[in-house]
Amino acid sequence: MSKQPPSQASSLTVCLLKTSDTLERIIKAVSAICCWSSALLMAVIVINVIMRYGFNNGLILFEEIQWHLYAIGIMFGLSHAEITNSQVRVDVVAAMLKPKTVIKWEIFGAIAFVFPMIFVVIFNSWDYVATAYQLNESSVSPLGLPYRWIIKAVIPVSFLMLALAVLARLFRNIISLYQPEA
Repeated sequence: MSKQPPSQASSLTVCLLKTSDTLERIIKAVSAICCWSSALLMAVIVINVIMRYGFNNGLILFEEIQWHLYAIGIMFGLSHAEITNSQVRVDVVAAMLKPKTVIKWEIFGAIAFVFPMIFVVIFNSWDYVATAYQLNESSVSPLGLPYRWIIKAVIPVSFLMLALAVLARLFRNIISLYQPEA
């Protein structure tokens, strides 16, 4: 039995799947690092509580670190939720639709709503980060954290990761849309 050359459609499918796999591996690697922010957050909270109630000496530094660690976990968690399909959605409506219709709605939603929103956030957050960097913005508290631009940079970077996650999911949905139903 001779092998037939792969068609353009199947080679495109393979390319989209490989791209999706690569994007998802990148997102999972970044998420694996960022998930440690939750463990650090709990440790900082415990230390802050002990310092405040055990020694009557809470530090603003610890409170600001808590906010930063929480922001890292939430912002980078968005892309992880997208690729693991653990984001909030309207499953009640989706349960009433055919699987192909759900996929079509997901494709439409990604193109019409998610990508434009991501673009707006990334586009507008660059100036926000750049201004904080140029002004060498730091905490208003004398004992607070310096370099406020670092945590502000989490906004465009995490939304770029979200764009990659949505793109990977979009590719998978497009492939699923053209697969024969089982």
